[in-house]
Amino acid sequence: MDRKIRLLFVIDNSVYGGGEKVFSMLLRGLPAGRFELFCASLPRGRFYEEVKELCRFLPLDLTNRFDFRNIGKLKRLMLEHGIDLAHSQGARADFYCAFAAAGAGVKAVSTVAMPVEGFDIGFLRKKIYALLNSLAEKKIARFITVSKRLETALVTGHGIPAARVSLIQNPVDLAEFDPGNFDSGPVIEKFSLRGRRVLGALGRLEWQKGYPCLIEALALMLEKEPGLRKKLVCLVAGAGRLEPDLKKQAEAAGLACNVIFCGALSPARDFLGALDIFLMPSLLEGQPLALLEAMAMGKAIVASDIPGISETAENGKEATLVPPGDPARLAGAVLGLLHDAPRAKELGNNARKKAALFSLSDYIDRHIEVYQETTGIKGTV
Repeated sequence: MDRKIRLLFVIDNSVYGGGEKVFSMLLRGLPAGRFELFCASLPRGRFYEEVKELCRFLPLDLTNRFDFRNIGKLKRLMLEHGIDLAHSQGARADFYCAFAAAGAGVKAVSTVAMPVEGFDIGFLRKKIYALLNSLAEKKIARFITVSKRLETALVTGHGIPAARVSLIQNPVDLAEFDPGNFDSGPVIEKFSLRGRRVLGALGRLEWQKGYPCLIEALALMLEKEPGLRKKLVCLVAGAGRLEPDLKKQAEAAGLACNVIFCGALSPARDFLGALDIFLMPSLLEGQPLALLEAMAMGKAIVASDIPGISETAENGKEATLVPPGDPARLAGAVLGLLHDAPRAKELGNNARKKAALFSLSDYIDRHIEVYQETTGIKGTV
């Protein structure tokens, strides 16, 4: 079959996270001559502004956990617009999209960046989510995941046939994150960074990111080297439920002047450009975009030694990796790089080279292959 593929993206867009960012990359990168693009999502915020001119935007509110009317709404949208393929991301969007697509006779693809067992929710809710997710998985034609660990989890843990799972690691746009293509001046001035050693973390303020461990590590660093107290600052860029608790923890540790909670900052490259060392003390990750962006910027990186990170940056080569939840090891690794500028530079240079392997063009091409295989439509005119 030789026509455009009518492709619908489905995501809740309650916040601008990694899912919204990669869907934005896809919407901007898929060739218009091969695809007719639609998006069902909340029509607001950064994601909406980035993609609204590139697709037919179909307003849809998926933020209610158990509003099963969304299945009918999505089904009607799919039938009304003659959708060939629906691509969802996020457990809630996956559930509604899978059942709507099945009812409309449309093929469904799901990107799994974090399985439901990794959610920070109560035992009963997790059981309910797991049940609903297992029902949805039976109706999804293809799965895309971002790490080997998640690929294994889907195949062996969820019982999904390997032929239905494609590993497509997240991309980074090397042109956007060129180390010579940023303006960190506004960040430096806003947070009074001149003459200071600057650490930084970028991500949602949620339990998976391990920020309590980061604050403990900073306290240990200043306890060991009190002379750093006036020189060292750590920027934490992002928003989330834990912000009040983290601020209280930092104040209680005497770090009110050393830890700055910046809120959501954009563009990320200008924030990263202001840093000496990028920190990622996560407890659980799929494959973090912030890590790839820091690598592309050539930053020295200290991060947790967990699968979503170690599959991307090798310990001792592109980053220094430490056990998750270990503030003493984290503090030691950061101090080591602060006092070894040649080593920090070497790690940053290696990281920049490794980032080139996660190219945006390859990411888009791999998705086109999945879309064509799933629909049987070549997607050309």
